[in-house]
Amino acid sequence: MQPRWSTAQPILPRHPRWGEFIDRLAGPEACNFHGDRWTCFGDLRFSVNILREMGVDNPSIEVAIAYFNDHGGFCDCEVIFNVESHRPGQ
Repeated sequence: MQPRWSTAQPILPRHPRWGEFIDRLAGPEACNFHGDRWTCFGDLRFSVNILREMGVDNPSIEVAIAYFNDHGGFCDCEVIFNVESHRPGQ
């Protein structure tokens, strides 16, 4: 699926599309959270795929991955548990 637009800005917690990213990551196309059950492969494959589909360029995806790792997001579910739960203003 080709994005309608491309961005050279990483999608991080203060980005206006962060909520959309987290909703998609937690939803059926990725981690698919259902109570205490979800899907995670121990990597960031869902995060990378969603960011690409959102039109984020590769250098900005690399920045986002570094940010996720620096904030305890070493896999997709940890992005939700560690990065989203500790975002500024929460």
